[in-house]
Amino acid sequence: MLKDNKIFDAHIHFNDDYKYNDEMIHPMIKEAIENEVEGFLCASFDIKSSLKAIELSKKYEGIVFAGIAIHPNDVSKTDLLVLETLDELAKNKEVIAIGETGLDYFYTKEDAELQKLFFKKHIEIAKKHNKVLQIHIRDHVNVFEAYDDVIEILKVSNLQKVVIHCFSANAEYAQKFLDLGCYINIGGAVTFKNAKVLQEAVLNIPLEKMLIETDAPYLTPHPHRGQLNEAKFINLTVDKIAELKNTKREEVIKITTRNAKLIFNI
Repeated sequence: MLKDNKIFDAHIHFNDDYKYNDEMIHPMIKEAIENEVEGFLCASFDIKSSLKAIELSKKYEGIVFAGIAIHPNDVSKTDLLVLETLDELAKNKEVIAIGETGLDYFYTKEDAELQKLFFKKHIEIAKKHNKVLQIHIRDHVNVFEAYDDVIEILKVSNLQKVVIHCFSANAEYAQKFLDLGCYINIGGAVTFKNAKVLQEAVLNIPLEKMLIETDAPYLTPHPHRGQLNEAKFINLTVDKIAELKNTKREEVIKITTRNAKLIFNI
């Protein structure tokens, strides 16, 4: 059982073999635990990383939990049959989320319809196995087409447990997701000096609907931006949210961890 005075990292990639090797993971988890972090959702982006997330969840039982998915950037090089494997993997007790899935029009807008198809299939798997759906959304700056498409799909999905991973839009879109009952994940980007729009959105997101993530090894928070992200750096995000909300960091930790325990049933 997670303690309310410890941080839950609701999205990290210990399974990213491009950035982390196996020798890095144990010391990173140990150091994060020494810095008030007690739990991690290891999110995935293909079958290999999904299997690795489950493997790590078994090795670090009660500390690391698994999310399994095919990332929207990878759908064009993935056969739909792979979703049958994902459906089988979702039966594992270590799997608490289907993610990260969603729509990404930043790199691969030309396969938008295929992305939507995969996204809807992930929704079906999440509903079938009663798992949280964790959604990746990315578009060009000040363009919200991917966000609009995700919202339209969610409106007819009848999903009860949804997390918006690494939210990076404005307060208006934050409210649209809140109106759909979603939880919103805030990552290290909120610490960036040029993140005024995101910071304004955070002001409008109740702590009771917020989760915190690193997205490590990516999106390293200030002042370490440009370096490889580490699990312990989530404290910088906690501190920034506390500053923006004009509250104590202990309050941010307590409420966001309770949120994680509630939605992920851990």
